[in-house]
Amino acid sequence: MPDAEFRIDSLFKIDIPPCNAVTSISECLSYLFDPDNDRQTLVQLFHRIYNALTPGGVFIFDIATTAQVAQGTTIRGFTEGEGWVVLVEKEEDREQITLTRRITSFRKVGEHYRRSDEVHHVQLYEATAIASELCRVGFQVETTRTYGEYVLSKGHGGFIARKPAS
Repeated sequence: MPDAEFRIDSLFKIDIPPCNAVTSISECLSYLFDPDNDRQTLVQLFHRIYNALTPGGVFIFDIATTAQVAQGTTIRGFTEGEGWVVLVEKEEDREQITLTRRITSFRKVGEHYRRSDEVHHVQLYEATAIASELCRVGFQVETTRTYGEYVLSKGHGGFIARKPAS
């Protein structure tokens, strides 16, 4: 995209120019790194995207959904490859409807391994409630578990929201 313009700002505040499509892949709308992220600002964002889209335009995104971790438990797992491993611990707070992911990564650099630690705080949503909000805004909504051949992992809901053509 040689003519693309990149901006850095809160997705809940930035102006959205007229466009044919908006995408938000990998639960971006769920992350709580932005203090403005709550249910009300999410719905306001849906309205802003709807208004920015041309007729027939599409909004494609996914969110983190509830019930990933049983109440009172912690899930631990790992993924590994040649010269690296990622350890993940997940806990869900049912009162706050949030998920906390603690991620520790090790990757081989020369003879040694480098370690990095991250903590992700994520707002969880019911996919049916998000679909209803999108419909109230005016979108025609299709939920999905895939992006083409890529299957979303458990605990993620995908949406294809279209602005009617007329």
